[in-house]
Amino acid sequence: MSHSARIGHSKYAVMVVREQDDGEVTNHYVSGVVVEVIFAAAFLLLTVLVCKIIYDSFTIKDLKAQLIDQMAQVNDLTDENESLFLENETLTAKVAVLSETVTTKAANEDALSAEETENALPKGFPLSGTATMEENATEGTENDNPILKFKASAGVNVISSGTGTVLSIEDDADYGNRIIIDHGNGYRSIYRNAGEALVKEGEILGKGYILFSIGKNNQELGYQITYNDEYIDPMTIINIDG
Repeated sequence: MSHSARIGHSKYAVMVVREQDDGEVTNHYVSGVVVEVIFAAAFLLLTVLVCKIIYDSFTIKDLKAQLIDQMAQVNDLTDENESLFLENETLTAKVAVLSETVTTKAANEDALSAEETENALPKGFPLSGTATMEENATEGTENDNPILKFKASAGVNVISSGTGTVLSIEDDADYGNRIIIDHGNGYRSIYRNAGEALVKEGEILGKGYILFSIGKNNQELGYQITYNDEYIDPMTIINIDG
C-alpha cells in the first residue's frame, strides 16, 4: 500500500477591521497576493532609497574632496598671484633704476664722446713753451700749402696738438723729419723738425705728448693741418694760448 504526501502551500490574508460610527463592525480582507506585491514594492522602494542614500553619500564625499582641492588650488593661485605681484613690483623698480642708469650712462658717454672729440681736434699749441711764429710761410716742396713756422729755444718740446695715432714718420726735404698724426674726423696734424722723433708709427698719443725735443740744431718747427686730405690754415683752429 503506497502513501503519497501532499505538500500544502500556506496562504494568508490580511483582514482590516473597521468600526463605523454606529458601532457596526465591517471586515475587509486583502489577499496574500496583494500583500506580497505591497511587500515586494516596499522592499524595492527601500532598496532603491538605500542605494540612493549610499550613492548620494559617495557623491557628496567626492564633491567635498573636489571642493577641498579647488579651495587649495584657489589658495595656491592666490599666493602665486601675490608672489607675482611682488615680483612685478620689484622688476618694475629694477627697470626704473636700470632705465635711469642707462640714461645716465648714455649721457655720460655722450659727454665723454664729445670731450674725446674735442680733445682729438688739433687745436692745441704744438710747443710746450714760447716761440716766435711766422704765419702763412710757404714751402716750395709743399706746393705753397698753408704752414706756421715756429722758432723756439732749446729745452722746449714739440708736442701733439690733440689726441690721435701716429700715422707716419718720414724724411722731410726741408726740415729733416716729419711726423703725421691722424686725429680722426678727417683731421691730421703735421710736425716738421730736424730733431729725432720720440714716438713710433702706430703709437696712440694723448694731447701734449712729446714728439721732438728742441735743441740748438733743430729750433725751427713747421706746423700744418689737413682736413679730409686738404690743407687748411692752422690759424683757423689752433689755440695760441695753448
